[in-house]
Amino acid sequence: MLEKVLQEAVSEPLTQDEALYVLNKVQTIEDFLELAKVASKVRDDEVGAVFKFDGFIGSITPCTTNPPCKYCSRSAGNRPDFAEKPITVEEVELGAKLIESTGTKRVELGGGTLWNGAGEKVLEAVKAVKRVSSMDIWINVGPSLTKDDLIKLKDLGVKEVCSSLETINPEVFKDAKPGDSLEARMKLAEEINEVGLGLKSVMMVGLGSSYEDYVKHIFWLKKFENLSSATVTGLRPIPGTPFQNRPMANPLEVAKVGAVARLVLRDVDVGFGGMMNDPRMLPLWIMAGANRAIHLGAHIHRAWSTPIRHPNTVVEKHGEIEFVNMLPLTTRLAKEMGMEVDVE
Repeated sequence: MLEKVLQEAVSEPLTQDEALYVLNKVQTIEDFLELAKVASKVRDDEVGAVFKFDGFIGSITPCTTNPPCKYCSRSAGNRPDFAEKPITVEEVELGAKLIESTGTKRVELGGGTLWNGAGEKVLEAVKAVKRVSSMDIWINVGPSLTKDDLIKLKDLGVKEVCSSLETINPEVFKDAKPGDSLEARMKLAEEINEVGLGLKSVMMVGLGSSYEDYVKHIFWLKKFENLSSATVTGLRPIPGTPFQNRPMANPLEVAKVGAVARLVLRDVDVGFGGMMNDPRMLPLWIMAGANRAIHLGAHIHRAWSTPIRHPNTVVEKHGEIEFVNMLPLTTRLAKEMGMEVDVE
């Protein structure tokens, strides 16, 4: 039965029942390899065997969500870049120049959810990038933008805006994100689609969602005609947070959910990253049908006291910000998996 469902998925999207069946049925390495083989073929056929590496500039807005999300490092009190000190317009310009110099073609302007007044700060940051580079821009600042903000962003040439639910299950959402609003995030997704911007969204494995929730979430995304990118990530508990003792999401489960998303959504960018942006995971993500990654390219952020260092990456300090270029490592890994890369 699994073999038949996967064989048909080469040419036809999975139905909801089939997606749930695959998630439940794939429990062995052998079955996962069959799923990965089909997801990779669908990726190659529908969007091409080219891997996209996005740049990242952030945080451009502080997060005022109160209380903080229980898995976020803000809830451990050790992220002043999000909580208190977003980067300046001048630092955005510098970051854009440095990132574009790597050959990167698109960049995320990311930040915390500023529940009031985010639009002006985001528009300033977009204009700063536009002044010094020709990269495509997408925005991820939580449910803090109005429909009017979205129209202005589209007029400025922004390509995508992200509205991440993380989970579509209201009870799981409320437990993990007590200061946030599932309704606000769903409304933002509707408005992004309505104004004709590309809709990007993230779902997180390991918060307590069921396979039924993942399927419901994927098919909720499928209804948007302007869906451009779906990212799957997994919980990585951070010391000091309320979720510090939760089990880390199994990367194979994350890959399985992403592969099923590929077989449903077909021709959109499917990515992995977020809390699971370790470059060592990249070959697994590519096996699962991914063609895009967050935070595995070149990025700028406020310099941290305990930065993560990966071999074969470039790290430069520029005043109070840090430029990290992972592309020498990650583009090699993608090419070794048989992919082309979109970095010039």
